[in-house]
Amino acid sequence: MGGFGYSLFGFLVAIAILVAVHEYGHFWVARKLGIKVLKFSIGFGRPIFRWRWNNGPTEYIIGLIPLGGFVKMLDEREGDVQADEVDQAFNRKSLAVRSAVVAAGPAFNFLFAILAIWVVFVAGTDDIDPLIGTVTEGSLAESAGFEPGDVLTEIDGKEVKTWGQHQFYLLHQAMKGNPITLRVSNTTFGERELDIDFSALDQGSIASRPITSQIGIWPPAPPAVVNQIVADSPAEQSGLVRGDQVIAIDGVRIENWLEMATHISGKPGQPVLLSVLRGGETLELTITPEPVSIEGKSYGRIGLYQPALENTTLRFGPLDAIWPAVDYNWRMTIITLRSLGRMLTMQMSSDNLSGPITIARLAGRTIESGYDDFLKFLAIISISLGLINLLPIPVLDGGHLMNFLFEAIVGRAPSEKAMVRGQVVGLAMIVMLMVFAFYNDIARLL
Repeated sequence: MGGFGYSLFGFLVAIAILVAVHEYGHFWVARKLGIKVLKFSIGFGRPIFRWRWNNGPTEYIIGLIPLGGFVKMLDEREGDVQADEVDQAFNRKSLAVRSAVVAAGPAFNFLFAILAIWVVFVAGTDDIDPLIGTVTEGSLAESAGFEPGDVLTEIDGKEVKTWGQHQFYLLHQAMKGNPITLRVSNTTFGERELDIDFSALDQGSIASRPITSQIGIWPPAPPAVVNQIVADSPAEQSGLVRGDQVIAIDGVRIENWLEMATHISGKPGQPVLLSVLRGGETLELTITPEPVSIEGKSYGRIGLYQPALENTTLRFGPLDAIWPAVDYNWRMTIITLRSLGRMLTMQMSSDNLSGPITIARLAGRTIESGYDDFLKFLAIISISLGLINLLPIPVLDGGHLMNFLFEAIVGRAPSEKAMVRGQVVGLAMIVMLMVFAFYNDIARLL
């Protein structure tokens, strides 16, 4: 299965799982609160499969278009209801019950995200030791006193086991501009506490790359060995193959991946000469990095994925994993909300908004790399789906909850005319958002 195949498969699996979770939330709470559910559908359009369990009241459907789903409940506003079933109709239930049913979909998305990360932490996820290999010259880390060879042991009193363990905590503090204290140990310099002031970072681009690299600390770089190659990229066109080791660029000796990436990124659109070791022989290949604009600056890119440098495993016991999973998802939720708010107020570039194409590519990449990466990806998308559905936009769950709030304050539901107008506006907003997300996706591809 090629890259496109993995992307399509991963996207369909992810959408099916997350839609099923969301709709099951509505379904389960509705049933528990005495509402009759007529249909439970995963997908839209013509049904591919449909069935009933034990001749029950609910028809289960798998639709042709796997881009959503719905739960249809008994409701007097949508058809005649028999007298002996009126008490099971959605519209006859109290405001609290109706609100609980509507809020259950996003709530189940958040619970699923916690469960996914809990599974990752219990089963174990590959990571790298928290050893600092390089400190960027002129960075916050250099000013704070970090040295190559330092081992991170604590971040604000939190024990550090692996490099990626507290990335969301760091990003959360960075987005708030809070100072943090890191404890490091070093065989030469001993144990030290070093302070980083995040208020010095550019908040407009803070979510665009790993926070550790913005601080200026990097793990030990892997060797400059070709692992995965992007299709139709300069790397593939130059003749590079998996297993090649780049030993020099333009006659300059290359010791590791970071040195290679740094040299190439500084040559956008300029031919460079690679000295490559392949099967005991040295080959000379010419390659021209394609220019890529990041934060207004041009960098060179040739289309290689950095090889993994996983040398340890982050794992917790079943009980010990509960709080880290909750904390992980809480901070991910806050970061997502802050990013969305900053995009709406023009404090952060809307280029960070992604659509189905980018999501599919990430789904394919994570499903290729392993179950833990795929579950982390599902958790992120599940949280995003839950938050989007809570936006106060008519036709979304948040729009229904907004109508219920109006009803609670005024004492009556919005008029039918107002609700229809709201749905039209809501659909228009969603279409505009999707068009913009598609535009970003296509711009990234080009």
